[in-house]
Amino acid sequence: MKKISTSIVLALGTALLLSACNTGIDGNGNDKQETKSFATAKDGAGVLPSWIPEKATDIKEVLRTTGSERIITMKNATLPNSCKAIPAGERPAPADDEESKIKAADYSKGAATLKADWWPEGAEQKASSLCGKWWITIIGESTYAYSPELITVIKNIESSK
Repeated sequence: MKKISTSIVLALGTALLLSACNTGIDGNGNDKQETKSFATAKDGAGVLPSWIPEKATDIKEVLRTTGSERIITMKNATLPNSCKAIPAGERPAPADDEESKIKAADYSKGAATLKADWWPEGAEQKASSLCGKWWITIIGESTYAYSPELITVIKNIESSK
């Protein structure tokens, strides 16, 4: 009887332990997000995109760790010359990502799917510059940056809802 009781306890414990693990099959596994903040760009060195100016401050970021979408806000940001203006009247479009070698056609052209209380709805669609794959919008003293999500990731998130 003692062997049976021990076996049952071990089986139940294992079942509970496994049920607490996130295998990535459910909706939450396809849409993991993190929030970060940095007082200065120097504090975020190695984490933030390389184009963010050294003088940028009050930097907040939300990123999808299971994809490539990111939204960032910052103050005191003067864009580097490597960023290119989007012609007036044109909407932003994905660009090839030189770092990861992902092609523009693999990125979504739609609205940001990440949310934050500091992110103005639709800010990415008002972008006036591109810094690599990043869509940049300046509103007042704030600079907003958006990195589009991969189409395949959006499909995975939508199919698991």
